[in-house]
Amino acid sequence: MTTLTGDAKRLFELGAEVYRREAHCITCHQADGQGLPAAQFPPIAKSEWVTGSPERLIRLALHGLMGPIEVNGVKYPGQVPMTAFKGLSDQELAGVLTYVRNSFGNQAAPITPAQVAEQRAATKAQEGFLNPAELLKQFPSKR
Repeated sequence: MTTLTGDAKRLFELGAEVYRREAHCITCHQADGQGLPAAQFPPIAKSEWVTGSPERLIRLALHGLMGPIEVNGVKYPGQVPMTAFKGLSDQELAGVLTYVRNSFGNQAAPITPAQVAEQRAATKAQEGFLNPAELLKQFPSKR
C-alpha cells in the first residue's frame, strides 16, 4: 500500500516485484524489512541509509556494500557483503529503491530511472564493493 501516484506508484509496484525476486532484497532484508541481525543483515525499516541521500542509496545498491556499518543505532561488523545489483535496469533499480523508501515505515521521495542512470554513469569505473564509511564521507547522514 502506498500514497504514491502516477509514475512513482508504477515504480513502487515494479519495485515490490523486484524486492521479492529470489536472491534479491527479500532474502536478507526479509518481507518486513527487519533484516536478519543475527546473520549480519541489517534492517532497512526506518533506516536513514534508505530514506537519506538518494545518491548514496543508489550507489550502494549498484555496487554493493562491505565493511562496518551502523543502522538504527546497532553496529554491524560488515563482514557479510551486500550484493551489487548493477545488473538491474535503471527502471528496476529505481523501482525497488522507491519501494523500500516507501515501505516498512519509511517515507521518502521516489527514485527515478534518470537518477539511477546518473549515478551509474558517475560510478562506472567502480570495482568491488563500496565501504559504508567512505559513502558517509561523500553523502553525510542528516542525523
